[in-house]
Amino acid sequence: MSTVTKKTKLSLVIATLLATSANANTNNEIEEITVVAKPTSYANNVIEPAMLEQQSSVSSVLAVIDNLPGISINEGDAFGGDDWSTTITMRGFSIDGNQQQLGMTIDGIPNGGSNYGGGAKANRYLDSENLATVEVGQGTSDIASASLEALGGTFNFVSVQPSTEQSTTFAYTTGDHNASRYFVKHETGTVFDNTQAYISYSQTDTSRWIGDGSNGGKDNQHIEAKFVSDFSDLTVTGRVSYDDVHEINYNSISISEFEQNPDWDRLTWNWTGVPHFDQMFAEGWGTLRENTLAYVKFDYALGATSNLSLSPYYHKNSGRGDWIPPYLTSPVDGDGNPTTIGGENAGSYGFTDSDGNPLAPAAGCTASLEWPWLSGPGLNPACYPDDAIPVMSYRHTHYKKDRLGMTGEYQVTLGNHDIEAGFWFEQTDRDESRDWHKVIDARVYHHFDHTPYWTQYKNTFETDTFKWYVQDSISLGDFTLNLGAKQYLVELQRYNHFEDEYSDKIDSDSDVLFSGGVLYQLSASTELFTSYSENFAAIKDGVLERDSSTLTEIEPETAENIDLGVRYSDDRLRLTATAYSIEFDNRITFIAPGSDTDGIDYTIGTNGSYINVGGIESTGVELSASYMLTDKWNLYTSYTYNNSEYQSNDPSAYNSEGELLEEASTSFKAGDEVIDSAQDLFVVSADYYSGDFRFGLSAKYTGERLGAWTDEQTRSRNKVDGYTLVDLNIGYNTSLNSGVFKSLDLAFVVNNLFDKSYLAGGTGNGSTYFIGAPRTAALTLTAQF
Repeated sequence: MSTVTKKTKLSLVIATLLATSANANTNNEIEEITVVAKPTSYANNVIEPAMLEQQSSVSSVLAVIDNLPGISINEGDAFGGDDWSTTITMRGFSIDGNQQQLGMTIDGIPNGGSNYGGGAKANRYLDSENLATVEVGQGTSDIASASLEALGGTFNFVSVQPSTEQSTTFAYTTGDHNASRYFVKHETGTVFDNTQAYISYSQTDTSRWIGDGSNGGKDNQHIEAKFVSDFSDLTVTGRVSYDDVHEINYNSISISEFEQNPDWDRLTWNWTGVPHFDQMFAEGWGTLRENTLAYVKFDYALGATSNLSLSPYYHKNSGRGDWIPPYLTSPVDGDGNPTTIGGENAGSYGFTDSDGNPLAPAAGCTASLEWPWLSGPGLNPACYPDDAIPVMSYRHTHYKKDRLGMTGEYQVTLGNHDIEAGFWFEQTDRDESRDWHKVIDARVYHHFDHTPYWTQYKNTFETDTFKWYVQDSISLGDFTLNLGAKQYLVELQRYNHFEDEYSDKIDSDSDVLFSGGVLYQLSASTELFTSYSENFAAIKDGVLERDSSTLTEIEPETAENIDLGVRYSDDRLRLTATAYSIEFDNRITFIAPGSDTDGIDYTIGTNGSYINVGGIESTGVELSASYMLTDKWNLYTSYTYNNSEYQSNDPSAYNSEGELLEEASTSFKAGDEVIDSAQDLFVVSADYYSGDFRFGLSAKYTGERLGAWTDEQTRSRNKVDGYTLVDLNIGYNTSLNSGVFKSLDLAFVVNNLFDKSYLAGGTGNGSTYFIGAPRTAALTLTAQF
């Protein structure tokens, strides 16, 4: 693409909307607007301004893309208060607790992965007030996108530019489920004749919507700062964000459990003193994370038709995940001797005598407690003397990641050729360890001894990444031809601290990946496009955690994507239609080991293995349209039909060598529709602007989803019912331009207006799902000085 941005009628339409929007620049400036669909040969979308207003400022920035075609965002509550329960799907590809198949960047800087164990999604880096837009590449990512997970497309979250006018903004939000949020931001305006900057701080607190009392919630502090300095031909942009959060998790449940009670995820909020029950105590299921991301971008105009940009960056991630197993373990080394470091668990016990000696359950005791899904070895108090003392553990998994990298790009226009060439380099060290702490007195509460009684494992994973790419966009009259190539060179290695040894280095290099497309300008308002791209996801370092993985036989995941579409825009109407076909190969899946209990296996450690098990084929159609009915009313709609099918059997049908077992209980077989992937998504929204007043109503239908088999003989499968959610937003913004205040804004948002009960995203295996958030309202008052 040329370095010169081409203005279109579409840009003017969006600018008109922003001029009447409360989210517009309150300094009465119209900022540079990115068009809703870029003139590229692949499918892409950018959020509409109204999509920012449909979410409360307390909500995660992930939520603003939920109404775009092909995308489904599900979080544990309406405020995005739990990363553990967050799921994102697009065209049959997913980000959830088990899969990371979609790329994510912040101002083009890689996010460091979206997985729970050391990753960080965009909500860790951006407050909603500092979000300018989100660029989505469905299926095909921008060739320059820096991600090792972009099998099914990318999300680029773009931060706002500093204002040229000095101001201070303060906002306070209150809402359901004890939600409260303070936000303050100071804009320096133009200083030193060439620099603009801002700094912001927010504090967010919410409670879990399920239960009351000690049911936990979210406690989040967030800081951002950004500057832009212009030096003739050189522009320097710097940004840093810091996020510190403690989240209490939501739990996934089965369809039958949801039908029994749609308002309870089986976590509890009253301590009973019985570990069998208290392992489900909500405040013991926690996510603690700190993330700091900083970059400096040097953008240098070498001439009228060439540009060079370099962006060094640094990311530091640390934190832990908490669980509370209802027993103590008995770790031993390789010789069977008790140990506090490494080794394996030789057994577990749930009760001791007054001297701390483990007790065995009474012989022949078969009395059972309620909650059979939590049954485990010797956990029933009825099997022990009345003076037996219950014991339990507080298990911590510690995560730490340091990333240092750089992206670079050179753009030049030579005649009818717009050429881009660039690179991405990153060096990553990720630490992961797990330790077990004794709960001091399980009869009283989950307070734990801060000195662990067992450190189960401690590993460091080193990953070196290099990517190069080149692309030529050739203008041939009404035709634009895009030809590109890229390659990833990835090397992984594990250091085992207990064994003091390195694993063999694993190369996860891609082939040279080709892309190509054609854009045809049929008329001033209509363009046709088609493209082909080869996408890639490197082997994750988590594969090296599993000692029994056959690493030499694991191949990186790949996907081939074909898009065919049309875009139309005039003064009032914008329309995009895309048909696509995707073939996803070499799907990497974890094979869990057999558990020694019928309940939750808290001691899985580094057991199990990863194998390649075929892939997924997806075909579908995406439609979106935005129409300015009058100068005050804007209508938006999108529809997605997606059909995704497995090309191999469920991993549970394979052994650790990847051999298909003749008799296996499976969740799916080759040819089945992909679990938890809705075929139909339909969105319609209406937004009204009149003077200082705004109003919006949005509805989204998510179609029926299939789960795991319930009966292999009849090939019956779980079915998650479709559902429709309606959101309401009302706002009033007034510009005072006198006295103390420059402007005041009042925003009221209600998510799930009709309080629909539904199951949201799943865990990937079709057996359990997270409960969707109920009706949730929030009110925000914003004052600018």
